[in-house]
Amino acid sequence: MPELPEVETVRMQLQRKVVGKTVADVEVFHAKSVDNNSNIEDQLRGKTISDVDRIGKLMIFSFVDEDDLFLLAHLKMTGQFFYIDKTGKTIGGGHSATAGDTELPTKHTRVTFHFTDRTSLHFNDMRIFGYVKVATANEVRTARARFGPEPISPDFDCSWFHKKLNKRKTPIKAALLDQTFIAGLGNIYVDEALWRAKVRPTRRSDKLTKKEAAALCAAAGDVMNESIAVGGTTFQHFVDTGGANGNFSDYLKVFGQQGKACERCGKIIKKIRCAGRGTHYCTGCQK
Repeated sequence: MPELPEVETVRMQLQRKVVGKTVADVEVFHAKSVDNNSNIEDQLRGKTISDVDRIGKLMIFSFVDEDDLFLLAHLKMTGQFFYIDKTGKTIGGGHSATAGDTELPTKHTRVTFHFTDRTSLHFNDMRIFGYVKVATANEVRTARARFGPEPISPDFDCSWFHKKLNKRKTPIKAALLDQTFIAGLGNIYVDEALWRAKVRPTRRSDKLTKKEAAALCAAAGDVMNESIAVGGTTFQHFVDTGGANGNFSDYLKVFGQQGKACERCGKIIKKIRCAGRGTHYCTGCQK
């Protein structure tokens, strides 16, 4: 599953491509992908996209002069967006994009949005876990309420973060993966942030000092912002909507580095299970 930096990369590029586009019609190839909404074409026809926002890994499309009409999109495990411009050039973002994926629609195309300027946006999803569904303003508010603040937000409060950690007795990795507490940190970036902050993933959350919490707060934001800057972390050919692979994997310090020497202290990086996930840390400098 893509993590927040990958989704943010796709969101930013979709924003550049589809904002201002007016929906001419919608083709639904699999009803589950639109939450079995048989009225989606009537609801969206003639509507102009005004923005593509995001909370966590959920993308939120809004429309001009529509206060109670939104489109929620989630890539889940295998979702992809492909945009076709006026010349017929296809560019896409998502998982395992191959040459066959660009011959649209494919057997994995679930929804196609045709715009009035003869461009189009296709949602592919091999395993049909993802979705693009119409939502009301109240449903968007409910969705937003399920997420905690994001470390990449300029308003993220490190003092609040430390106080909340003091009330948790779970391993720090489990706390950071809880999207209702902190939004956006997935398995890769939690491991990387903990390495930067020199905190062992198995440490109990309430045992972190204020100084350690501040270091972790900064590290979490930094690692995600740096990943966004280079397009995310590519595994299984995840690509952005410009067709480029994210390359933050070139900068990973602990994730997937088990058995290697830590570049900071020289001790061996170990892989364990923590919070139900494969977890990587340095046995020397993470305490």
